[in-house]
Amino acid sequence: MVVPPLLHTTNGQATGEVSVQQDKIKVRLSGISQTMLGCLWGRAQLSKKYNSLFYDEKAIELVEKIDYDDLSTSDDGPLQGLELSFFRIFSRLDLPEFGLITLRARQFDEKVKAYIKEHPRASVVNIGAGLDTTFYRVDNGLIHWYDLDLPAVIDVRRQLLPEPDRVTYIAKSIFDSSWCKDVKHTEDGVFILAGGLLHFFEESQVKQFFSILADNFDGGEIVFNALSLPDDHFGWWADILSSEQRDAIKTALLDTIKEWWKKAPQDQKQKLNDTIAALDLPTKPKGTAWSDLEAWWDQLSDKEMLKVMRGFGKSFRSGAGRWELKDAREIAKWDRRITVIDQLPMFKDIPRDSLDAGMRRFMDYSDESGTSCIVHLRV
Repeated sequence: MVVPPLLHTTNGQATGEVSVQQDKIKVRLSGISQTMLGCLWGRAQLSKKYNSLFYDEKAIELVEKIDYDDLSTSDDGPLQGLELSFFRIFSRLDLPEFGLITLRARQFDEKVKAYIKEHPRASVVNIGAGLDTTFYRVDNGLIHWYDLDLPAVIDVRRQLLPEPDRVTYIAKSIFDSSWCKDVKHTEDGVFILAGGLLHFFEESQVKQFFSILADNFDGGEIVFNALSLPDDHFGWWADILSSEQRDAIKTALLDTIKEWWKKAPQDQKQKLNDTIAALDLPTKPKGTAWSDLEAWWDQLSDKEMLKVMRGFGKSFRSGAGRWELKDAREIAKWDRRITVIDQLPMFKDIPRDSLDAGMRRFMDYSDESGTSCIVHLRV
């Protein structure tokens, strides 16, 4: 069965499309918004393997409906479709990168639950919601919930997750301050979530965002995650993975790129070749054909492979900002209305006992190196 696309919208930064083929939902997204499918997949996989640690029934339900084996490319961004394929590798091989994205949700859940325990009728705003399912995990039956994202993303969300009671979708940019007027029922407080979002922007944009919050939600609170070393996103490659794990990743990545290559249009193949040509490596593929790339890949050393991973990471973030944060007190200096409630390592107080060794090593590495943190502010 083939059904025509249910939607296809364009909004400058993102496009979205949903269709149904052979009982599987096909979702097409572009730009930064594409990452929401990876986050959804990660939460579902974590829930299946470590359900005593974190469980997201709605994520499992959605992932079983979405066709993750047919991620098409798009010509409006770098290497479209390939990043999500990489994410599936990390999750299927039980690799640490998988835990970085998904365990963030557990920390956010705890922050929301603590706030609505004291403010049971609060309004909660999920900034850059994508296909986030936090509401279904924390709802107390009284809160008012708002999911904010770009119009194309909200269109996709409505098709996959129709608005339940007490939930409102807002189809606007986070920099369009008019969204603040769409948030009602603020008498018992406003709590804001911004997961996996702010590091995509420049510092000037992040400052603008916090000014909007302070102007409109006096006394409101926000929780978000931040990166302090975005250029070392793959530093764990050499530091904590065994040689067997590195070999497994290297082989799986090549297989994934090969499958992507078969479907990718010529301009996307050229973008991949350009990315490789820009890497700081002593050797490069002899040509631009697949056989040239494959022969080059096979002879890469561990040190060279780390540079490849970092280079790909930068390509996936092309066009995105590079905001990083080491100390949340720096934000308080931007605006005297902002105060720091808490800053904690990404995986602080998350039990490790049920996790495999690779997950534990990565969590320890992340917290000890300070590469990622959770920040809680009052505006």
